[in-house]
Amino acid sequence: MMIEELQLYTTRLEELEHFYSGTLGMEVSYATDQAFHLQVGSTRMIFKQCETEHEPFYHVAWMIPTNQFKQAKRWATSRVTLSRDEGRDETYSSNWDSHSLYFEDPAGNIIELIAHHRIQNESAHDFSTSDIVQVCEIGLVSDDVLSTVNELQQMGLTRWGEVSETFAPVGDVHGLFIVVKKERTWFFSTQKAQIYPLEVSIHGVGKLRIG
Repeated sequence: MMIEELQLYTTRLEELEHFYSGTLGMEVSYATDQAFHLQVGSTRMIFKQCETEHEPFYHVAWMIPTNQFKQAKRWATSRVTLSRDEGRDETYSSNWDSHSLYFEDPAGNIIELIAHHRIQNESAHDFSTSDIVQVCEIGLVSDDVLSTVNELQQMGLTRWGEVSETFAPVGDVHGLFIVVKKERTWFFSTQKAQIYPLEVSIHGVGKLRIG
């Protein structure tokens, strides 16, 4: 599943643009007073201004080269405060054979850097933002996880790993919806999952408008 474009919403547009371009040094390919576009590897990631009582926040993962997790961690640590869980600031998944770290942007979006070791995408030079491969996960919050999984399957997507009533990955190693039950606490975070609107364009599937 290749995520070509991801559109998220925020009440802190200017602050987020400064964070992603200034603090992280990422490429802003387009910007107005209503939206800005980040080029995250092969994925266009859009933040759009909205006016809501509560600040929207999302979980998004960026894939990095399989051999650059340590370098990416040094890069991230020099710019942001890494999220911690029981004293750890990184995690290894034996089921997925992947290393991850997490941090939050000024709007509370939970950003994950993940190196999947089953993918041969090594890089031979020092890590920089240009090495981020793509957006490979987007959190999808639902009141009924299994029903949402069934809807995604009807679109041609497949389950990836274990599925429960509170958590279900749908897609493949290149791109996943992380379907979680509303109010479930996000991994490496104290925030409880809430439903906010988003739009995702998936290669071969089309555009999904959620929320």
